Amino acid sequence: MFYLILTMLAGVVAGLLMRKVKSLSHIGKAISVTIYLMLFVLGVKIGSDENILANLSTLGLQALLLALAGAMGSVFFAAVLYKLLFQKDVNR
Repeated sequence: MFYLILTMLAGVVAGLLMRKVKSLSHIGKAISVTIYLMLFVLGVKIGSDENILANLSTLGLQALLLALAGAMGSVFFAAVLYKLLFQKDVNR
């Protein structure tokens, strides 16, 4: 995990140093293509794994519940943070 964070921080530093380079303004398209390719390869890996396919109903339900809980928690805390930081006090 440390190497992942270190790699990301190195990328941030490189991006800060190279932000004036014009050719990097088109890198978003390459990033999108790379992400789609990675998702495709992940799907191929999941589709070829018999263990995952055998337990897909259980794993799918758990993934759905985790995704819903994460989304609801994000919305809840975003609303609380918005009320605390950005709404004007009505009583003043």
